[in-house]
Amino acid sequence: MTREELHAALESVTVVDAQPPARYGQAHLPGALNLVAEDSDERVLAALPDVSATVVVYSTDARCRRAPELAARLEALGYADVRTYREGVEDWVGAGLELERPRAVTLELSDLALGPTAFLFEGFPRAGVDISIFVTRTPPGRAVELHVHPYAETFLLLAGRGRWTRGEETVELEPEGMLVVPPDTPHGFRNVGDVPLLVVSVHERGTLRQTWLGEDPA
Repeated sequence: MTREELHAALESVTVVDAQPPARYGQAHLPGALNLVAEDSDERVLAALPDVSATVVVYSTDARCRRAPELAARLEALGYADVRTYREGVEDWVGAGLELERPRAVTLELSDLALGPTAFLFEGFPRAGVDISIFVTRTPPGRAVELHVHPYAETFLLLAGRGRWTRGEETVELEPEGMLVVPPDTPHGFRNVGDVPLLVVSVHERGTLRQTWLGEDPA
């Protein structure tokens, strides 16, 4: 696919950046998702659930093998309409077209409220950054049910006492305790104290992706 064709079709195709996450986080084409050929099948299918959609893959330039390798991987997984913008970022910038980059923003927690107990900073739409942050205040006795993400999640407990289920293990945290959950690992937590559980969790993607499992944690 040429630059002109892609520019005209941006609103009607799914654009995928095949660069490593760090490079993607610095700058990428407008609206692009980030996948690499090394990602698990589960991660790819979660990011691109419609195998019939038109997908356009790009990387840095025509010399880079990342875009054609990812395109071949997508075709092998059954995606029916995969195209490659071989000239990539260098060609896009050379034509004077804009990239999406991290933006300076200032927010209040109230700007991020999903409800009375949960607040979400989703990095990509909010600031063009490849990270997301949840802040939750879970009342005593309440729990967040088991779920999975196709990326790692890091928890920091600021107040209260909580019990986390992480795969097959159970971990209890006190204030200032931290816990890392690897990708695709079922996890959830429960407030086992007598004050609200104040938790900050960092997701290693700028767009939240999670699948609920319908089960309570320990």
